[in-house]
Amino acid sequence: MPRFFFHVFNGNGETHDDEGVELGSLEEARAQAVTGIRSILRDEVAHGRLDLGGVLKVADENQHVLFEVRFDEVIDIRSGPSA
Repeated sequence: MPRFFFHVFNGNGETHDDEGVELGSLEEARAQAVTGIRSILRDEVAHGRLDLGGVLKVADENQHVLFEVRFDEVIDIRSGPSA
């Protein structure tokens, strides 16, 4: 099973994943990336800030970046009254 590494780049700096996670596919790795970003954003909101300028880079065992997920891609922000 392939191992994926999730490296975070945002306003707090860079966090490199040195352990990685074994997952069955790129789709599972993307889902894991989205879940991780949402967790980071949830923590930021709890502390009164929200930085959507970050990116999470998913790399393979050779540290080749397979794809990136921007923080602003994983949430839908709405303002004003709901219809």
